[in-house]
Amino acid sequence: PVSGEILMHYSMNSSIYFATLDQYKYNPGVIISADQGTPVSSGAEGQVIGIYDDAVLGKVVELELGGGYMATYGQLTDVAVSVGSYVDEGDILGYVAAPTKYYSLEGTNLYFALTKDGTPVNPEVLFR
Repeated sequence: PVSGEILMHYSMNSSIYFATLDQYKYNPGVIISADQGTPVSSGAEGQVIGIYDDAVLGKVVELELGGGYMATYGQLTDVAVSVGSYVDEGDILGYVAAPTKYYSLEGTNLYFALTKDGTPVNPEVLFR
């Protein structure tokens, strides 16, 4: 979705430290460092099934990928898609926003999560 260092890996088997929150939590996605304004592209083809604001993740775009898979992209601004639209792998979904207060110490980033039938799976399987 973006090129950058993974600040926080997927971790549903053990908790990891969230600096801003000063606590250990499970992480159902990955947090990828990216400069504000960096284009965020779709990691796979799919249909946009949700666009909403979330206190923790900021502006969120959800894609239905088929086969029970869903991708969630958070910390976005200037969303370039609409609910119901179809995207191809590599299409721009939006741009990296300033971090929400829940990620202020981690810095600007993209939140990316993948689920299968509602259960979190490691999204790094999509990375090449």
